[in-house]
Amino acid sequence: MGYAADKFATITRESYQDWKNRFYPKQQELMELATNGQLLRDQLGRVDQNNQHSLAAAKQATDNRMARMGVATSQSANDNSQGLRMALMTAGTENGLREQEQSRQMGILTGADAGLREAIKTGGKA
Repeated sequence: MGYAADKFATITRESYQDWKNRFYPKQQELMELATNGQLLRDQLGRVDQNNQHSLAAAKQATDNRMARMGVATSQSANDNSQGLRMALMTAGTENGLREQEQSRQMGILTGADAGLREAIKTGGKA
């Protein structure tokens, strides 16, 4: 073979080695994240606490607004609206996260999810 063909073969081999050393480990990591569900488990673990804080903040804001108008908020012993709101928020959030995880997994598997790099950098907090 000629000089140009040998040079091209050398460049091709070096390029492949570079890809194998720098990009292939990251690709393997992405594939592992796509199949093990760790990101979803991490997010689902934060749902209850986040919802409790959100609901408490909303209740406090409502109480403050009512107090400024001089109206006292009274909650009867049989009122379970707060618990029902919490259950609805939790179910909705968890279902949304599961749908997002399916989309994320398909994006990783097809190579379409460029946003996952940020999730990896932040430790799975997408």
